[in-house]
Amino acid sequence: MPERPKLALILSGGGARAAYQAGVARAIAEMLPDGSTSPFRIVCGTSAGAINAAALAAGTRHFRNASTMLCKTWSTLSVGDIYRADGGHFAHTGWRWLRSLFPGADRQRSIALLDYTPLASLLARTIHFPSIQHSIDAGALDALAITASSYRTGMSVSFCMGGPAMELWERSQRVGVRAAIGVPHLLASSAIPFVFPPTRIGNEYFGDGAMCQMAPTAPALHLGADRILVVGAARSGTHDPPDENAGPPTLAQIGSQVLASVFTDALGTDLEKVRLVNIAVRQIPQERLNTSPMPLREIMMLVLTPSVPLETLAGAFRHRLPRTLRMAIGRIGGTRSGGEGLLSYLLFDAGFCSELIELGYRDAQNRRDALATFLSV
Repeated sequence: MPERPKLALILSGGGARAAYQAGVARAIAEMLPDGSTSPFRIVCGTSAGAINAAALAAGTRHFRNASTMLCKTWSTLSVGDIYRADGGHFAHTGWRWLRSLFPGADRQRSIALLDYTPLASLLARTIHFPSIQHSIDAGALDALAITASSYRTGMSVSFCMGGPAMELWERSQRVGVRAAIGVPHLLASSAIPFVFPPTRIGNEYFGDGAMCQMAPTAPALHLGADRILVVGAARSGTHDPPDENAGPPTLAQIGSQVLASVFTDALGTDLEKVRLVNIAVRQIPQERLNTSPMPLREIMMLVLTPSVPLETLAGAFRHRLPRTLRMAIGRIGGTRSGGEGLLSYLLFDAGFCSELIELGYRDAQNRRDALATFLSV
């Protein structure tokens, strides 16, 4: 009897946009018999997608419960659950930025726009990290990989949790290391530069995993995936003709494009490489593949991304941001038409996230046939 294909789930970053992934997970869970284990033997996450990945990996042995809890967490969020955005925090941050310009300043503490201490508490409350190892020991999960970027080396570091037979890797600008994944790894992976402070793990400081991740599918492939489902919150393209009366882009528009590039451009390029390798593999006779010094195989891929621009959804909830943060973002154009892209990354609001969950659920339902083929054994 041929071996069952090894399915991998890759969850990319995008700040608050990652609520979309919870809706997709709920739709997949409803396609499975109640009480089923996760169909994904390998789970990989980066940035906010790392949080979802860890939550689903912890719930491997009852996937529907895990997806339900993930949706509940996202749909009840407030900004205060993720970061501090009160006037006192901004005044203190501004003072520290000013002091940093003068000799004798305390340079041991990193300066960032927002303090995500509340997120650490939320993760500790909502994710039962020991369950990840329990699922691995029970043979229900092969590996969980969380990717962060090292500020010391510039390497893309994938922290991997798996059984003793798990094979790690070291390639140009990326490495896999064994780790007992916990709150620090998720904070590190989701620490957007300048917005959130770096996180120390061991003797190194790490930031958002999307910064240096040139090959987002690589961890899943190294860990032995035969089929890969990628769920992201891709850049929204527009084909509208330019407005000849439009002024230069605001800082918010520039910031939105920078974040979109960090979170999605490498993924799109990497997926295209995998497609090209698949085409090449189909041209090689099976006997040649069997004797290849480097293992080559065709990888089934399925990609799910939002069907509508998330900026449009974010604009309807701009008033839900804390007043101080809304004023700060407003000054750089983030609350005006055309500037909602930046807003969509920071809008950890129950209303906005619930809309994203429903969108992810509908998009997955619309791809039900493709998902059924992907999940089939």
